[in-house]
Amino acid sequence: MQLIEELLTEVAQDYWNAGLCALPAIRDEKRPAVGKWKQYQQRLPISTEFAIWNWDGGVCIICGKVSGNMEVIDFDDDGELQTAWLTSIPDDLRQRLVIESTPSGGSHVLYRCEDEVCGNLKLAQRKTDGKVQTLIETRGEGGLVLCAPTDGYVLQQGDITNLPILTEAERETLLRAAWQLNEHWPEPVDEVEQIVNEPVYEKSPSSKHVPLRTDRPGDDFNRRGDPREILRKHGWVLDKPGENERWRRPGKDKDYSATLKHGVFYVFSTNAHPFEPLKPYSPFGVYTMLEQGGDFSAAARALSVQGYGSDDVSDPSNDNGVDLSSILANSKTIESPSDAKVPIVKLKDLIHTFTALNKPIVHGLLREGETMNIIASPKMGKSLLVSGLAISIATGMDWFGMNVEQGKVLHIDNELHVPTITDRYMKITRAMNLPHHLFSDNIDIVCHRGKLKDLVAMGSMFDKIEPGQYKLIIIDAFYRALPKDTDENDNGAIASLYNLIDHYAAKLQCAFAMIHHTSKGNQSGKAVTDVGAGAGSQSRAADTHLVIRPHTEDDIVVLEAAVRSWPAMQPKALYLEWPLFVPTEEVDTSALLGSAKPKAKPSDITLEQFVDQCVAINDPCTKQAIVYEATEHLKLSKRKANELLGLAIERKLVAKIRAGSPGKFVKCRDGHSSDSALWAAALLAHDPDLDIPKTAAELGITERYLRQIRSKK
Repeated sequence: MQLIEELLTEVAQDYWNAGLCALPAIRDEKRPAVGKWKQYQQRLPISTEFAIWNWDGGVCIICGKVSGNMEVIDFDDDGELQTAWLTSIPDDLRQRLVIESTPSGGSHVLYRCEDEVCGNLKLAQRKTDGKVQTLIETRGEGGLVLCAPTDGYVLQQGDITNLPILTEAERETLLRAAWQLNEHWPEPVDEVEQIVNEPVYEKSPSSKHVPLRTDRPGDDFNRRGDPREILRKHGWVLDKPGENERWRRPGKDKDYSATLKHGVFYVFSTNAHPFEPLKPYSPFGVYTMLEQGGDFSAAARALSVQGYGSDDVSDPSNDNGVDLSSILANSKTIESPSDAKVPIVKLKDLIHTFTALNKPIVHGLLREGETMNIIASPKMGKSLLVSGLAISIATGMDWFGMNVEQGKVLHIDNELHVPTITDRYMKITRAMNLPHHLFSDNIDIVCHRGKLKDLVAMGSMFDKIEPGQYKLIIIDAFYRALPKDTDENDNGAIASLYNLIDHYAAKLQCAFAMIHHTSKGNQSGKAVTDVGAGAGSQSRAADTHLVIRPHTEDDIVVLEAAVRSWPAMQPKALYLEWPLFVPTEEVDTSALLGSAKPKAKPSDITLEQFVDQCVAINDPCTKQAIVYEATEHLKLSKRKANELLGLAIERKLVAKIRAGSPGKFVKCRDGHSSDSALWAAALLAHDPDLDIPKTAAELGITERYLRQIRSKK
């Protein structure tokens, strides 16, 4: 056993030296034998971790970027398709591959790619007795594979420490060879299409909803439309006609990337944007992706204008969904499973099955599946604040003293241009002295400036996101994401939109943060939940309603929040040191700008009085002593004391001298400028009759010079 562990440790070290993210494995469970192993999807282990791990269970490797764009093709079910696959690969490419056998009788084919690889792909499947079986699949970005010399895994060809690096074309050759062995093609059912391709309604003057079309435009296009002309228009080329047509994507001059058979367009290539690999598309799906940028709602409306869909009028039936028809002119009913057949459950059963609240994201503030409003006046720094929140989640760093769970963030911005967004994040990270490579992979940006999408249209984008992919999705700003003609003061309309956001949050297993502005006028006298422009349902519908209001002191704001699933949060004062907000405890958080409570102003004091009463009284003195005098006797805040001290130094009323460590501050007297003269002048100001010989010796100056300084007093 000792020899086996030594061998596994040595080989794992070789893999690590080759830039592969090798981890100890639990063979029977096919998972790493280390806790919180998903962090290694982003980084290689360090040598000290390697040294303490137990390797006797086997070795596994994390695929993807962390291992130099490594990808593995996994042949299951006794590897029955491996021979057919190998014979279809050109000899020179086949001989470069690294191949190992697996305990199940299958095999792994290992290689690296010049470009980043996507996530796991199911390449070949078979359906037997209603059950779909995967025969060939990949292990890509973030995927995990056990490997030799783990028990049962035997290297057949090549060297794992010297994987071949494949071009995009070579990788596609391997994947296409596997796709050609596929025996099961799912039906082209687009979830987005089922949501948005509904009968189109408009609001009549009597507020009743009259259906314009009950035969959906997308369904009609699937029956009558031809995707071929759309494909050609966007650069696709018919490579081989016939019952099962083969189509080649734009930018490729040989082979094929997709098939078209019986109206189903099935994409194989991983580089056929905007299509996703291994996904079937109906003609309506092809039209939507290529002509409408993936916006199924816009596609249905455009096809309706072109005459698709019938004019047969009947009463609409909609008893299950988030009904937005009252706020969306010429739109549709949005389906949401949250309203369909809601069960009645006994409290006793809920208590018996209860495990915990939803997972925290920002402790004390926000959980998975929740929604949060962030409200502030225009140009007050709320976008800076929320960018800082994104960085905290991306890094796992505290946010204003609140613990944060690390994860990815999707920042959807419809106000700023891309260069402005980028510049803002760069300035924040520089101010934090935080290298961006430590977190920038964890923040994704979508810019809707100039190409706005409302909350309904965003559904097509959210449908492409895997549940749990993001911890937080930010929408900045909320008012620009409202569907056309929506009245932000309409409680019913806004409540319906928050119901839709709740649906997105539950489906994506993340939280949503909406950035919004205050109403006009003084906000200081309002309760937290009353701050924010528009309908009152906005604050009631959200789980967290966070507001930022200005303080009576310049550059200070007060952050407050009404929370649903946490204990009440105490207000926090934040000082804006642009572009960062920094917590401060030096002010009264109740002293909001414009509040009825009179501002407790300190008595007016000149800069000269500050110097005499806080510096000259004890100089040479430390900064701490100066601040103490200012706060204790003049009732100034620490920030104000520091501000006045800086101004006094700038105007040469105070100087900092080398009088021990740290340096000390003195009042500038009688035109002296050298440290020794300023020090001597300060001592003489406090004691004109001090011992000249002794003091001169302590200051390192002559007695004559000290007497000259005294004579100038």
